[in-house]
Amino acid sequence: MIRQTVLPFKLKRTKKKITARSGLALFAELFTAMGVERLIDRYLPRPRSGRGFGAVSYVKSLSMMLYGGGEAIDDVREVRQESLKDTIELGTVPSSSAIGDWLRRMGQRGGIAGMQRVNTAISKRVLSRDDRTGYTLIIDPTIIEAEKRDAQMTYVGVKGYRPVVATLKENGLVVAYEFKEGNDNGGKLSMLKKAFAAMPRGRRIEEVLLDAEYYSNEVIEYLEGAKVRWAIGVDKDAAVLQAISLIPEGHWQPLRTADGVLTDREVAETVHTTNKGRVAFRLIVLRWQGRQRDLFHDGYFYHCIATTMIEETAQQVVWHYNGRSQIENHIKEIRSGFGMGWMPSGEFAANAIHFAIGVMTYNLFIAQKLLILPEGWRSKTIKSIRWLLVEVAGEFIVHGRQIILQIAASAEKYGLYCAMRRRTYEMLLQ
Repeated sequence: MIRQTVLPFKLKRTKKKITARSGLALFAELFTAMGVERLIDRYLPRPRSGRGFGAVSYVKSLSMMLYGGGEAIDDVREVRQESLKDTIELGTVPSSSAIGDWLRRMGQRGGIAGMQRVNTAISKRVLSRDDRTGYTLIIDPTIIEAEKRDAQMTYVGVKGYRPVVATLKENGLVVAYEFKEGNDNGGKLSMLKKAFAAMPRGRRIEEVLLDAEYYSNEVIEYLEGAKVRWAIGVDKDAAVLQAISLIPEGHWQPLRTADGVLTDREVAETVHTTNKGRVAFRLIVLRWQGRQRDLFHDGYFYHCIATTMIEETAQQVVWHYNGRSQIENHIKEIRSGFGMGWMPSGEFAANAIHFAIGVMTYNLFIAQKLLILPEGWRSKTIKSIRWLLVEVAGEFIVHGRQIILQIAASAEKYGLYCAMRRRTYEMLLQ
């Protein structure tokens, strides 16, 4: 027989109950152990019809899809066809069109506030189980480009949305978020207050690193009242430029990296306060030469950091402040790893619900790394976890009243699966 394929194997379809994503079962157990179903039932509106699906069916289906690597709502079909769904007690999985309708209904019936409560409760539960007690807060916006009918123009010149995310530098957990219109730049103090309020008893924010858009009297005074260390990028207004001009030339020092490598920048500092502010702070100033002239027409570009970190040198403050770039990795994981770089609806409120479910799924993944997986796995991204733990073939065997998931894995990976299940069960008992 003449071979008519590239490689010499035959392709056949089996009717056995087989899954290609055995690791979803571990995520489903975490979902239950964290009490997410109860939170959804408590905080999200119930169906008006007795025949309608409850909110858990929609949220859990979307979360399983996002954790498994799906991005568009249509990808939920894979969850519907997955042999695993009965074993993980997923029940009936709504169709993609039903999910779209539900997102719109939830957006109109208080679902945005409900999902905020769900996510706050989850983050508190994760932090209450973490060994650390003090954290560094970082807040940043991200742009989600979307040619939707109600999307507004963003500051980068494209239509879309501008969600703001507050994460903890030490573990990446999202403690607060706001899904915003593309042209909405307000609410900075409310984001800070929401992040501080999300911390459970015995855990506190000790340090805050913020971009220049947070440089204002109300933010600085709030942080002073909260008695935390802070560093904020500074807008170079006339008062700041005047302060820079008064720094003696002999005070400028070469800036080195934390590893001791010399850079092309110099650093100096002075004391400053905003025009109407009541708080004096250190003003750390970086300067470097550029081809174009800055506002001073002296051949230098400038970057400034306001801070109350008095126990560190100016260089150490710069190194410390540069640590806020860690949030870029957190946002990248939310957008690329959990499908939040794309929004499914033409309605703002529906997209806000979808984004909230994405944040919830991301936070459960952070919980899985912090509380369930071995410590050496904490630096892995969701793409690595899918490759190593989720996308594992398995077969379901029904023996009497017992369901057995028989996985095709090495002894080492099988042992890891068993250890994860034990830790998840211990969490349920706590």
